[in-house]
Amino acid sequence: VYRFDHRYVSGALRDEPGRFKGMCLVDPQHADPVGELARWRDEGYIAVRVNPGLFPDGQGLGSDLGHQLYAAAGDLGMRVGFLVSPSHFDAIDALCQASPETVAVIDHFGHCRSSAGENAEFEDLVALSRHPNLHVKLSQFPRASRVDWPYADLHPWISRLLDAYGAERLMWATDFPFIVEQCGYTEGLTLFTEHAPGIEHETMQQLLAGTAEAVFGPWSG
Repeated sequence: VYRFDHRYVSGALRDEPGRFKGMCLVDPQHADPVGELARWRDEGYIAVRVNPGLFPDGQGLGSDLGHQLYAAAGDLGMRVGFLVSPSHFDAIDALCQASPETVAVIDHFGHCRSSAGENAEFEDLVALSRHPNLHVKLSQFPRASRVDWPYADLHPWISRLLDAYGAERLMWATDFPFIVEQCGYTEGLTLFTEHAPGIEHETMQQLLAGTAEAVFGPWSG
């Protein structure tokens, strides 16, 4: 189990603002979740992770509370990270329509899973590309795949998402800490640099660094 004291994270953001970018986790059950979000922003966090499982009963991601938090993140200039499953794609669609200026990232392919035949959930993820401020993390390959390394059944996903979103709205991510116990950092990187077919150098640089810097800000460490 990996646990972090937010005071150390806040201190790192304060001391090295060009090197570290902070994503907070807002509590939707807080007495004033929007106020809490603003407080995290004032501490130096530039993004917020939204987890639908933390919402109060009867108030899911697509509720008034979800819309308030999503709109507030945009107003505060904070990016939103969606830790969701495909069952939440309709709610994300509605949030993006209501607050199109908010910049957001769907983590881990939206927790889509590979299938032998038609994959309606993945097609829904592709369809969400109609929202220009929505991005997708290419991560969690070991969990999404039906086969072993190098997860060849997911290689067509990369091509489909590149066609739909463009490299400027896709980013590689590690899925720490799980990557340590699964394929490891080296293999996780070479999945793109050596095994995923047809990715040109310029596109590769965008996936590995360019999109993340455009979304979260440049790294100056």
